[in-house]
Amino acid sequence: MWPVPYFEEYKTMAQWYVMYTKPRQESVALENLQRQNYSVFFPQARVQKRKAGQGSVQVVEPLFPRYMFVNLEVGVDDFSKLRSTKGCMDLVKFGGKPAIVPLELIGLIQGQVDGDFVLDLLALNRLEVGGEVRVAEGPFEGMMGKIAGQKSDQRVIVLLNFLGAERSVELARSQLDKA
Repeated sequence: MWPVPYFEEYKTMAQWYVMYTKPRQESVALENLQRQNYSVFFPQARVQKRKAGQGSVQVVEPLFPRYMFVNLEVGVDDFSKLRSTKGCMDLVKFGGKPAIVPLELIGLIQGQVDGDFVLDLLALNRLEVGGEVRVAEGPFEGMMGKIAGQKSDQRVIVLLNFLGAERSVELARSQLDKA
């Protein structure tokens, strides 16, 4: 069961803790923690990745790889079962005591994710006319430029300064990074 936005019902007694998971086992840990009726918050991020032979593809991956948040109440929840939960390693601890995550931090992250608990990092990296960019791949790799116009959803016109003058070049969005 996913937590209620901003977690109002947990303000008084329960605290948020950080669960450290086994490598690439976040979904296994999430499923098993939820099966045991723990309240878990597992934020993810939508990002663009470059894959050999496929170009640029959108993927959803953990916002904090190998970490998720678990809401627990001392004296009510059984902390000892967490270590033996499939996919989980242990709670993050400092000085032997589980580290408590401030409710405000959980609320801040919760306020940035969508209904599927995914933070769209692509929206934060949108290219706009007049914006500065760096060419990430291709013959102009490493050059800085400015977006002059949009050709289509996948292509933009970039002004690059080379050979002593500003030249317009049509490039794929996937070739560019926001400066």
